[in-house]
Amino acid sequence: MTLPDSLGVLIARRRRQLGRSQERLAEQLCALSGQATITKNEVSRYERGRRVPNARSLRLLASALGLPLAELERAAAGTRSRAATGAGPVVTADDGEEDTVERREMLRQLGAASLVVAGWPVGAAYGVEPPVRVTPDQVVELRAATGLYRTWVRRHGGGGLGRHVAALLERASLMHTAARDERMRALLLECIADLAGLGAYVARDVEAHDYAERMYQLGLQAAGASGDRRLGGHLIVRMAGHNIELRRPDETLGLLASARQAAAAVLTPGERANQHCIEAWAHAQRGDVAAVRRAIGRAEDEFARGDGAAAPEWGGQHVTEAELYSLTGAGYVELARTDIKHCTRAVERLERAISLRGDAHARNRTLDLLSLAEALAIAGEHDAASCAADQALSLLDGITSGRLRRRLVEVAATFGTHGSPAAAEATRLRLLAAAANRQPATHRGGRL
Repeated sequence: MTLPDSLGVLIARRRRQLGRSQERLAEQLCALSGQATITKNEVSRYERGRRVPNARSLRLLASALGLPLAELERAAAGTRSRAATGAGPVVTADDGEEDTVERREMLRQLGAASLVVAGWPVGAAYGVEPPVRVTPDQVVELRAATGLYRTWVRRHGGGGLGRHVAALLERASLMHTAARDERMRALLLECIADLAGLGAYVARDVEAHDYAERMYQLGLQAAGASGDRRLGGHLIVRMAGHNIELRRPDETLGLLASARQAAAAVLTPGERANQHCIEAWAHAQRGDVAAVRRAIGRAEDEFARGDGAAAPEWGGQHVTEAELYSLTGAGYVELARTDIKHCTRAVERLERAISLRGDAHARNRTLDLLSLAEALAIAGEHDAASCAADQALSLLDGITSGRLRRRLVEVAATFGTHGSPAAAEATRLRLLAAAANRQPATHRGGRL
């Protein structure tokens, strides 16, 4: 007698037909059960035949997958029979397949938001419940969720966060389609622009640079559609910061000029200071020392003019004193790579930035410590450099960041070039070991 397909094969095949990831199916099972107890790992165990769901879980699976309960029960019996005869489990999904599904899902969600921004309605995907009406409280909740994710990435990095931001972006798009009040629709366009900017920042952090650029483009379109020039200018500046990470100084300077032209009338002194900091770093990448000093001078003058007024949540982290010293310190590290005399200023500024960073900005504090270690290593301050590197290593737990992993490798190379043999080699190996243990991108779909 031929046994029916195992339960794992049936679940995986149906899940793929519906275009869902294991993570998404787990979320739907939790929603159906009313309990947040089913994880992606549990779904994986079902599909690999490592666990056979109980009767209640089979009913939830039938509902989530749109399959007859009797078919699932027959498949479960087949799985038990295979186990009894020693046939063993069947592996039905791997990380590559999961990556593909989640990349496709995130691109679909980005596409839905693009339709809304272009003025077209968007329908809900299969299994997604669209809102019937939209209230101000729902918009408040949407903004609160965006703020929660923003706080998370500041502390822990972007790993694993991209798919959640994309899902929230889809939710905002469906809310915009359901909204009937024009003011509400404008507010939701601002939410979409903010979410797209956050999604781009997360993608940058996991080194998904093409996806980050798409998100920034969506954010700019949404900000333009909403009429929020200040948010639009902010997003252009964030694009400039992205280009700094990609070592494109000329593109960075061009984007900063565009931001000043687009939003000059609404920029605050703190926002102008942040732009000049990024400008200084771009000039450092070009090797123009005089231009670096001029830009830093302008940044400090603008920062001193600030009145302490609260910044929008999407811009608050970029207009702090810590950020001013961090960015300008990084600019001087850039110069120090070719001229050791700039190490002193780099160290002074980075130490100031680190002293101003709290636990809420653990990711950036770790990056500052690595830049400090690099400057000290170039200066020949071997013990101090190793101390800064070890402080950075002590903060790595709980941070998943592709950018941080790359910096660990880069700073390790600096220790290999500039340190005394014994001390530098030990620190270099610790940095490389930490980099090897970091997930390059636990954000599924990171390499879009």
